[in-house]
Order: sequence, then structure tokens, then C-alpha cells
Amino acid sequence: MLIIDKERFHSPFLPQTRCGRLASQPEALFCEATFDREQYQETLWQQLAVPFPDSLAGAVTKRRAEYLAGRWCSQQLLDAADIHGHVLRAENRAPHWPAGAMGAISHSGDRALALMVADAIPWRVGVDLERFDAEVMRNCGPEIINDAEVMRLGAAGYGDEWGILLAFSAKESLYKALWPEVRRYFGFHAAALVAADEGSFVLELRESLTADLKAGQRFYGEWRYEAPWITTLVCQPAK
Repeated sequence: MLIIDKERFHSPFLPQTRCGRLASQPEALFCEATFDREQYQETLWQQLAVPFPDSLAGAVTKRRAEYLAGRWCSQQLLDAADIHGHVLRAENRAPHWPAGAMGAISHSGDRALALMVADAIPWRVGVDLERFDAEVMRNCGPEIINDAEVMRLGAAGYGDEWGILLAFSAKESLYKALWPEVRRYFGFHAAALVAADEGSFVLELRESLTADLKAGQRFYGEWRYEAPWITTLVCQPAK
């Protein structure tokens, strides 16, 4: 799934960082980091060359730390592609990438991850990082998947809470990948997980979202599990 080109200790706040590219899509660059919230300091924004957003003025340390780590990851990708600028925060809270870059950011617990493609043609790029929590998945299962998806996941060997987690994260990645075109909220049942295998999945739209995103359209994604973390992504040209 991921080809790691560089892995290193960056600082006490970012004790482990890994950057590289997707094995299936070499155009797609990724950077992920483990961050230590206890090492967070306000001076890190300047040290890491990440703009501090006004929207975080009243945020707690946890939120500031995860935002900083995620934006640091995205900045490594922009620098690697020689794209000037930063990933800012749009009014709708979604990441706003500089011209020429299409990407997504995710964070969960003490981890952050960014995925980006720099290309002249539009791409659909989404990524999601989640920590497995069986109780949470049990409680929110009906909001994420329907009975047909439950049966399909069970037949593929991904039953119970694990299957719900895979579907949840995959649909989160699709939501991020399609957001630049849809630009409105759509729920988990707007798409269904129609296939899942070791390291891959297929989602199918159950409702039309735009004139170009019609019911029945399929999207192919990838996933990996490093206990207790699952990472899913959707990354493909838009046309």
C-alpha cells in the first residue's frame, strides 16, 4: 500500500515520521507522523512553519496539537512537490490546498496523516485514520452500514465490529475525496461497501450526488491495519 522513502525522528513533538508514496499510485505522496501532545508548545507553529489559524484561538491543547501535526504532514508533501503555500482552513472547516495540489488530512489519537497528488488534471483524494474501538463500532453500526453490507462483510471475513470499522473509515475517505465536487454533507448510506478483500475495497454510490457523480458509480480504495489503527484511502483521477 505504502512505499516508505524516509523514516526519522523529527523532534520531541514528532518522535516518528514516515514519508513516501503509494505503491499503486506513485503520483500520490503521503506523510504520517506520531505526535506527543505532552510536548506541544505554542512556539512550535513558528518552528514548524505552519500558520496558526484564528479558528483555533480558543481550542484546547489536544485540538491544537493534532491540527499542527496534520498540517506539518501536508507541508512536507507540498515542499516535496515544490508547491508554494500552505494548506489553510476554509470557512467550512475543510482543508484548502494550494493550486496544483489535491489532498486530504486525517488524525486520530496521537497519529496524523496527509495524502496528496500534484497534477494538472483533477484527482479525487481521500484518506482516513481510525483507532479500533469495538464498543464505539457496536453503538454506531446501524448509522454506517445496512443489513446487506453486514452480510457482505461477514462473507468476506470482516464481520462484527471490525467490518463496521472498515466500512466507516472507507466511507470517510470517500467523503473527503468527493467533497471538492459535492460541497455539501452526505451521509454514510449514500454509498455502500460492495466488496472488500485483503488491502482493498469497493464503494458504490446509492444516490446521485452531482451531475457527474451518479448512483451506481464505483470507487476503488485501499486499506491497511496496524493494530490498533486502520488507514483507508481513495485516490484516483476524477475523469
